[in-house]
Amino acid sequence: MPVPVSRAERLDVLDVLRGVAVFGILLMNIVPFSGTMMFNLGDATRLPGARFDGAVEFLLEFVAHAKFYSLFSFLFGLGFAIFLERAEARGAAGVRLFRRRLTGLLVIGVIHTTLIWFGDILSVYALLGFLLIPFRRASNRTLLVAGLALCAAPIGIYGLALLVRAAAGGGVGSPEGDPSAMPPFLVAAIRGFGSGTYLDVLRGNLVFTLGGWMRRIVTLFLVRMFGMFLLGVWAHRLSIFRAPERHRDLLRRVCLWGFVSGVPASAAGAWMGDPGVQLVPDLRGFVWTILLSVGSTGLCLFYASGLTLLFQRPRWRKRLLVLAPVGSSALSNYLLQSVIAIVIFYGIGFGWYSHVSMVVALLIACGMFAVQILASRLWMSRALYGPAEWLWRQFTYNQRFPLWRVAA
Repeated sequence: MPVPVSRAERLDVLDVLRGVAVFGILLMNIVPFSGTMMFNLGDATRLPGARFDGAVEFLLEFVAHAKFYSLFSFLFGLGFAIFLERAEARGAAGVRLFRRRLTGLLVIGVIHTTLIWFGDILSVYALLGFLLIPFRRASNRTLLVAGLALCAAPIGIYGLALLVRAAAGGGVGSPEGDPSAMPPFLVAAIRGFGSGTYLDVLRGNLVFTLGGWMRRIVTLFLVRMFGMFLLGVWAHRLSIFRAPERHRDLLRRVCLWGFVSGVPASAAGAWMGDPGVQLVPDLRGFVWTILLSVGSTGLCLFYASGLTLLFQRPRWRKRLLVLAPVGSSALSNYLLQSVIAIVIFYGIGFGWYSHVSMVVALLIACGMFAVQILASRLWMSRALYGPAEWLWRQFTYNQRFPLWRVAA
């Protein structure tokens, strides 16, 4: 009978990586959560710590932007491979179960993006996950080449679009108009987050969910994400995380090349600044696409390989294992972050939206994650799964599972 992964079968290093990814995603999400840099209701320069906002923005762009979503995408692809392998080893219909698993994730994602927070990524993973199924029998070489090619594909696609624009007589410069100008309906939606009712929040979620999908399509975010899916499947095929001691040379090479390519590209991209959604390609957007594609992939692989190497050292292993309970309940912690954040920042909660600097928002994020570490450790010492994971697994396998550990 197919069953979820037991505690004994879990790989601690993967839970640590998931915990790191959960923290990194919170660092980036705290900006839209708090309304900082989106729409200030007062004089932002007077906010406590605001004079450091430029440095904080650079730091977040450098170390976090797109890197931790890429890491989570890598882990999602790896999890797909583990799921199918275990299901087929038990004689179960792995593909059917995986489709049901994705359907459950999609339901959770839709509830999250409509009723709680518009920045949901779960529904994106769920829909893209269906495209992984045809790759389940692909060779290791195909997975590696296709994964790396898709991570770099946005550069070629954007460059081609720029050539088409130039050939049509449009040049390669920035189009006229202020790309940062915000349409009135977006301004109204943002004001709803900061001071409106829950109905206003629901309206804003709908507007920004649709806008988020447009941004992911236009910026070719989905292409890079699927490339990381395939690299995750490839990594599992090689048993890199199941037996990392046998792959130290490979991990060191990936760590080195990830650092060499990712650090300068990410630093340059952070210095350049995000050009935002561009419906008309220009030269600045092309350079940004190169830097983002190289930087996000490079630093993501640097984080994954570097942390895995550190995990092999007993002293570091003990330190990093603090994050394992967060990673083993990553779905629950991801959803909990949204709930806590809207209570703190939205008008339906404490109303701090657009009333804190990036520095203060970042400190709040660190405090939130510290609480999650403690709460996850306490919960997972008594439970077999996170609460959201428990519900998700019962839907996937269409059977009931115990939530609490049996006392010895």
